[in-house]
Amino acid sequence: MVAFPVPSKAASELRQRLVSTRERHFENLERILTERGALIRGSFGTRQRKCGKPTCRCVNGEGHSANYLAASDGGKFRQVHVPEQDLEEVRDGTARYLRFREAEAKLAELGEMELRLVAELCDALLKPYPPNAPFPPRTHRGRRPKPKKR
Repeated sequence: MVAFPVPSKAASELRQRLVSTRERHFENLERILTERGALIRGSFGTRQRKCGKPTCRCVNGEGHSANYLAASDGGKFRQVHVPEQDLEEVRDGTARYLRFREAEAKLAELGEMELRLVAELCDALLKPYPPNAPFPPRTHRGRRPKPKKR
């Protein structure tokens, strides 16, 4: 009968880190799935401007408020005016877009981390057989390369 090795402390710690990473992964996925409403790409902003009329209140430093949406379009930076009636919709839509993209980026980062942890766990649990035989370390991560056709 072959005795299997007891998992090392490193393997236990890797499992815990993997579970923690998976939980954070699902939290970010939940953020994406629960997002409601339209996403509006770009940044919302407000700026003060002066109209140039000599008798206007803006001459004394109190400018006119202008709302805008800024985004790149085909490599060019564009700004469009946001009318007062669309203000809340655009502000909320750009905030949702930002939260969505942040969660998306975090998902990608956590996915890569999960794969690294799985590979480390595999290495920690790997046992040579027969026990005294040299065992080459695993060098390739992921799918096996396809055999070459002759």
